[in-house]
Amino acid sequence: MTYRKKAVIEYLKINELTISVAESFTGGLLQSTIVEYPGSSKIFEGGFVAYSKWGKIKILGVPAEIIREHGVVSSEVAAEMASSCKRIMKSSIGIGFTGAAGPGRINGKPVGTAWLGINIKGKTKTYLINDASRGRNDFRQYCVDVAFKELARLLKVEE
Repeated sequence: MTYRKKAVIEYLKINELTISVAESFTGGLLQSTIVEYPGSSKIFEGGFVAYSKWGKIKILGVPAEIIREHGVVSSEVAAEMASSCKRIMKSSIGIGFTGAAGPGRINGKPVGTAWLGINIKGKTKTYLINDASRGRNDFRQYCVDVAFKELARLLKVEE
């Protein structure tokens, strides 16, 4: 675990904040990374892997019309995933991930495109991640690293 990841988890622990995650293309990788840290049970409420449209709609409650209008790989869907998991798990912070890791495009979105949503205090910020140069699993790991980077920035975690 990198220093940044450890610093974010320590910050959450010290400030008694909790986190939950809704992932699609990362397949639980962000959740797995969080629980690598000893004591993560104090900050990690849980999460979801909603890989299909159906999972996003039925499990997380992402409105079908948002997926129809914006596509499954979109800022709007990532934001809904983040706010939904935060609400369902009653956590301080919710993170949502949706993307196209390959091998093919999803709803016209090229491989190497992802959206990250982070909901803190009822406000959601979204981030577009583009990197078509990486292979499928490298891109997934890169996106998890970006999530920790953006979370550290939002929380103003000292590095």
